[in-house]
Amino acid sequence: MTAARRLLPLLAPVLALCACASNQPASERGFFGGIGAAITGEDERQARAREAEARSAEARALQARAAAIQSEQRQAASAQALRDAERRLAALEAEIARMRRDLAAARVARPDDPQGAALQNRLERLERDRAAAARRPDQATAERLERQSRELDRALEAYGRL
Repeated sequence: MTAARRLLPLLAPVLALCACASNQPASERGFFGGIGAAITGEDERQARAREAEARSAEARALQARAAAIQSEQRQAASAQALRDAERRLAALEAEIARMRRDLAAARVARPDDPQGAALQNRLERLERDRAAAARRPDQATAERLERQSRELDRALEAYGRL
């Protein structure tokens, strides 16, 4: 008898148990299926796969939470920027009213002066732009209008000194 024939009776039950192993959960495999899964390492493989899936799900949940926090932060920053732009445009409205009074006072002595008329046009354009920006406030527009207001204010000061 050859060595293979002598080992065959010993290997047959092991091979049969391995054949009974399945991918089913342990509660559904039965005795021989459980033994076969233990011998082949199927239980350990399934446990590792479940652990990996749990880690992956946890990582996805953490990423989703981080994205939600970032979204909330962006939304809060956007709301703050909107409030700031609205506040700046309201202050600009008061500044325009002051410049309008200053220009009117300076033009009393020179009602037909073309430089005064040009300043009046610039002031009206600034006022229209501010009113349009107030309907859709944003930081960049508020900054641009504030810059124009400072430039116009300097021009009004120079006009008043003439």
